[in-house]
Amino acid sequence: MNMHMQVSCSFQTVAQTLKGSCTIFEDYNDLASHLKYFRENLAELYKKRVKIFEFVRNNLIWEKYEKNILRAYQLC
Repeated sequence: MNMHMQVSCSFQTVAQTLKGSCTIFEDYNDLASHLKYFRENLAELYKKRVKIFEFVRNNLIWEKYEKNILRAYQLC
């Protein structure tokens, strides 16, 4: 498996974890295309922002991962 495939696979896992709360792009042109789309579709951008905020509020809280974080520091 080449390096590009390995990187893509690892980002695929992150994207799956974020449950659609992120936008994946393949290269600079794809990124530019996404940015142009959101600039022209502000309602979609707002929906994306709200979805990200809700995901973070529900999933990325200290209390949910405190034991894992403290254990990781102990192991270091």
